Amino acid sequence: MRRYILLIALSTGFLAFSQESLPVYQQYLLGGKFLINPAHYGETDDVVLHGTYQKQFSKFEQSPNVQSIGIHANVFDRVGAGLSFFRDQNGPISANGITAGASYFIPLSDDERKDQFSFGTGVNFYNMNIDLAMLNPKDQGDPLLQEGANDIFMVYGNLGMQATLKNFSAGISVSDIPLSDHVSVINGIEPSPTKYILTAGYGWQISDGLSVEPSVLMNLNSNSSRTFDLNLLGKVYDDTNLFEAGVSFRTAKDRVGSQQLSLSPVIKGKINRFTFGAVYNLGLSDVQTYGGDSFMLSLGYNFENFINTRGFH
Repeated sequence: MRRYILLIALSTGFLAFSQESLPVYQQYLLGGKFLINPAHYGETDDVVLHGTYQKQFSKFEQSPNVQSIGIHANVFDRVGAGLSFFRDQNGPISANGITAGASYFIPLSDDERKDQFSFGTGVNFYNMNIDLAMLNPKDQGDPLLQEGANDIFMVYGNLGMQATLKNFSAGISVSDIPLSDHVSVINGIEPSPTKYILTAGYGWQISDGLSVEPSVLMNLNSNSSRTFDLNLLGKVYDDTNLFEAGVSFRTAKDRVGSQQLSLSPVIKGKINRFTFGAVYNLGLSDVQTYGGDSFMLSLGYNFENFINTRGFH
């Protein structure tokens, strides 16, 4: 019984908390690092527009799905800024969030845009709504299911740092810091556990236009749940185009035990200024036998910086 409780908790609740802001899937592998760490706002010279779509448990009629779209850029001197929106739909529960933030960059070598340190912060305005018409409760008089009790608004803060130096990269971010209703439970509302996300990677240059990039992500939270991603991507590129392919392995652990969650092939690319990517999550837990696998798609475009024409300096 404990094993099945763990499977359900890790495969559903852990990946999509009812009051969590944007759930962490593989957005960060598809060009969406700024979605999990505000220190990445404005990390390139372009105005970056990036969108993702995540579908979970494909066998379910009303399976969870998450959409996000964001934009970020270097807005003046060494300052970056970003804005993103997400929608998380899970049966009768829908959640929306708008995040805005800024970052500051410090060059670490003469190659200012390759070797740099930055820190950033952001604020997330989050709203969750339950469609009571889609529920069939045993107790129709339950006060938690009455009109007026089905809408939640909260404000979260995000902090982050990141650095790249000599092909090494590392970052740490703290997200879902409750700025409103921060008491453990108040008026029946419990804030999402605060997340601590650590990333690290290395770009191993094999030859001109060819590299291999191992990386890791650790997602820890204040409820003592932990997920770990081990990633390996190979990249072929030139000055304007690139193509990457590889695999991501995810495992999780909490107080009950540990569980392998997914093995995910990853592809992504860039053609001139157009970017794209896809991840297919092959579930490794028993839950996927009934719910099916999941996938993520991403599309984006890197505009020439019309906000800061002077550029980074």
